[in-house]
Amino acid sequence: MSALKHDTLTLTKTIAAPPTRLFPLMTQPDYRAEWGAPTENTRLDIVEADIRPGGRELSRCGPADNPEFEVTTDFHHLEAPSLLTFTETIRIEGAPISCGLCTVEIAPEGPGTRLTVTAQLSSLIGDEMAAGYTEGWTAALANLDRLATKETA
Repeated sequence: MSALKHDTLTLTKTIAAPPTRLFPLMTQPDYRAEWGAPTENTRLDIVEADIRPGGRELSRCGPADNPEFEVTTDFHHLEAPSLLTFTETIRIEGAPISCGLCTVEIAPEGPGTRLTVTAQLSSLIGDEMAAGYTEGWTAALANLDRLATKETA
């Protein structure tokens, strides 16, 4: 029996770049790979990307020497430059460990943007998945902030 756990996580971040700058950074595979790996010791390899409503992205992520997490992302709704909605299934060696519904709201705030990421998570491995999701998204959003600032400088 799996250790089923449900969580809803909401993270917000203000970034000093307009939504029209952030949306491409969040949807173009090369940029996603650059900011999506949470730390210098991790990596995100995008194997296949079709980022559009009905599209799918396949990636691997995790420790730089062993990106053990297989991620399937199915995109359901994209509304440039303000909204992304997708589901994400994370597996290790083909076995699912979590499924999540993610919504990314991208709203103008002054000269910048307020990002709100909401993830409704079903973890099959208990509490540790929510902690990992929160840590990963928090670090990835900090990376996105640095990339957006670099891109607008």
